[in-house]
Amino acid sequence: MADTHALALDAMRAKGAADAAALAAKAVAGEANAQELLEKKAMVPTWRQRDFTAVPVGTPYKWGDMVYKLRQAHDATEHPEWTPDRVPALWAALSKEGETGAPEAPITASRGMEYTYGLYYLDTEDGKVYLCKRPGEAEGGAVVLQFLPHELVGQYFEEVAA
Repeated sequence: MADTHALALDAMRAKGAADAAALAAKAVAGEANAQELLEKKAMVPTWRQRDFTAVPVGTPYKWGDMVYKLRQAHDATEHPEWTPDRVPALWAALSKEGETGAPEAPITASRGMEYTYGLYYLDTEDGKVYLCKRPGEAEGGAVVLQFLPHELVGQYFEEVAA
């Protein structure tokens, strides 16, 4: 009986690893959006201090209650302070769970975040909601910005009337 149980656990672990690898491959290819990555957050590996030089850009990792995508390959083995929340040049923050980007559920903005055109963002510095909108850009397209929405009004955002 114990052998059957161990085999079942091994099979479940292998399926989980394969599913996680498939999700990461979709993220790298740009086929998995932020919402899908958040919905499947249990399959996203947790960030740990390691060498990311061979990891494909776009690979998702969890840190705290957030999911981040790798923006630049790097070696963090000697740099425990290079966590995704502290180094936006290396990591793009995705929205938190439950934040859909609708006007009634805006995404909490952060520096280094991947913003999606057509979605709404809450700027924590001024408490206002902004629509990510840029002339010539189609809804659903994304851009990583090192600034908060209130700093880019008229360029990437427009303030939503209260």
